[in-house]
Amino acid sequence: METPPKLSLKIAVEGCGHGSLDEIYKAVEVSCECRGWTMKQLDFLLICGDFQGTFSPTIPPSAVRNMLDLNCMSVPRRYRKLGDFHAYYSGEKRAPVLTIVIGGNHEASNYLFELYYGGWLAPNIYYMGAANVIRYGPFRIAGLSGIFKQSDYDQPHYERLPYGPNDVRSIYHVRDHDVMKLLKICQPVDIGVSHDWPRRVEWFGDYKKLFRERGHFFESAKVDKLGSPPAEQLLSYLRPTYWFSGHMHIKFSATVQHEINTTIDDIFKKLTISEDIRCQLPKSMFQAVPTSKSQRLSSLSPGITNDTTKFLALDKPGPGREFLELVEVQSCFDKGNGSTNEYFQKKSEGKFALYYDEEWLAITRASADMLTLQGRPASLVQQTLKARTIETNLCWVKENVTAKGLLKIPENFGRHAPVYDSAEQVKLDEQPLEFPNSQTDSFCRMIEIPNKFSIGGDVSNDNDWIVFG
Repeated sequence: METPPKLSLKIAVEGCGHGSLDEIYKAVEVSCECRGWTMKQLDFLLICGDFQGTFSPTIPPSAVRNMLDLNCMSVPRRYRKLGDFHAYYSGEKRAPVLTIVIGGNHEASNYLFELYYGGWLAPNIYYMGAANVIRYGPFRIAGLSGIFKQSDYDQPHYERLPYGPNDVRSIYHVRDHDVMKLLKICQPVDIGVSHDWPRRVEWFGDYKKLFRERGHFFESAKVDKLGSPPAEQLLSYLRPTYWFSGHMHIKFSATVQHEINTTIDDIFKKLTISEDIRCQLPKSMFQAVPTSKSQRLSSLSPGITNDTTKFLALDKPGPGREFLELVEVQSCFDKGNGSTNEYFQKKSEGKFALYYDEEWLAITRASADMLTLQGRPASLVQQTLKARTIETNLCWVKENVTAKGLLKIPENFGRHAPVYDSAEQVKLDEQPLEFPNSQTDSFCRMIEIPNKFSIGGDVSNDNDWIVFG
C-alpha cells in the first residue's frame, strides 16, 4: 500500500530580528518572488530571537512600544533608539504574514515578561513565551527563549520592575524550570527553535569553514562553551525534524543523525574530527560528564522516533548578510493521525491557525505550582513531574479545553502600555509601570492555574535605577 504524502509548509526563517521588521518583511517578499512563491502562499515567518534589540548604531531596536521600554533592554544607552515595532503595536502597520518569535538577549524584557506563557506582541505577531509548544495546524513548534548562563540557570524568575542593572541581563537567561517542562514532551516535534545554538552542534557541520570565518568561535568550542547545554539537551531529547537558531550572527547548517538511547554528547564522542583540531581539544570533552538536574529528570520518550535533525542558524539583517531563508517543512505526522484531528481546521483564507498544544497545556498545568518568582526555586523532588500526573492533566485538558472548542489560540491582543508619543519626554533612568497583560490572565483562567504574573503591591516608575551607566 502506497504511503500517503506528508503535509508540508512554506515558511521563512530569520536569524536575529535586531530591530528591523520593515526590512525583514521586505526581504521575505523579495525572497518569495525569487523562489516563485507569493507572500500569500507563505504559512509563517519564524524569527529566532533578538526581536527587539541591537548593538548596532545604525539599526534601531524594534518591538519597543514606547520610549520607556528602551530602559528595560540590555543595550548600551548610546544605541537605544526607537525602531519600527511601535507602529505595529499601535495598529498603524500590520505584519503582512503571521510572525512567530522567541526571545533572545536584547529585548524590552518587561513586555516579554508580561507574556511568560506566550501571546500576541502585536496583531499577527506571536511570541512563544519563555518556553512553549504550539501548533500551526497539525505542525508542532517547540521554542525556548533567552540564552544560557550557568549562574542563573537554577534561579527562579525573580526579576520584577523596577529592574536593577543586573536584572535587565539576568531576566533573559534560560531557567531550568522551563527546560524541565520541555523535557516532559512525549510526542514528536516538527520544529525546534532557540536563540543560542545547541552546544556542540558546530561539530555536525562544516566546522573548519566556521572556525576560519569566526576564529573566536574555536576558542569557545575547544573549551566546550560554544552554544547552550540546555538547548543541546533538548535537541538530543526532542529530536525535531528541523532546528533553527540565531544569536551568533552567521549562517551555518548541520545535520545531526540521532541514535537510539544516545545523546549528542554520545554521538559527538564518535565523530571523526580532524587530528589538527582534535589535538587542541581537552580530553574531558570525550569523557563522561555529570548530568544536570534536568538531565536526571528525563529519558527518551518511545513516542519520539525521528533520527535526523536539520539545523540552520542565520545572521542578523544587514547588507550582504545571510539572515533569511525560505524552507519547505514536512510534518512528522501523517494526515489523518487521530491525535492531530483537532488541528486540521483552516481559516477562511485556506491557512492553518495557531493552536495550543494539548500535551503542553497538561505539562504547564501540572507544573504550575513549581513555578517560583521569588525566593528559592523548587527542589529537585518538588520538580519531579510523574507521567501519571501529566496524563491526569491531559484528560482534564481534553475535557475542559478541547471539548469546549478552546484549543485555537484566540486573537486577543490588547494594548496595555501606552503607544509611542513623539512629544513624550522620558528621563534616561526612568522605567515604566508594570502592566498586567490580559492575555496571560485569560490563559491562566482557561487552564485554571494561578496567575503569578499579576501585580502584587504598588508599582511605581519613580525610581533611581539606571540600567546602563
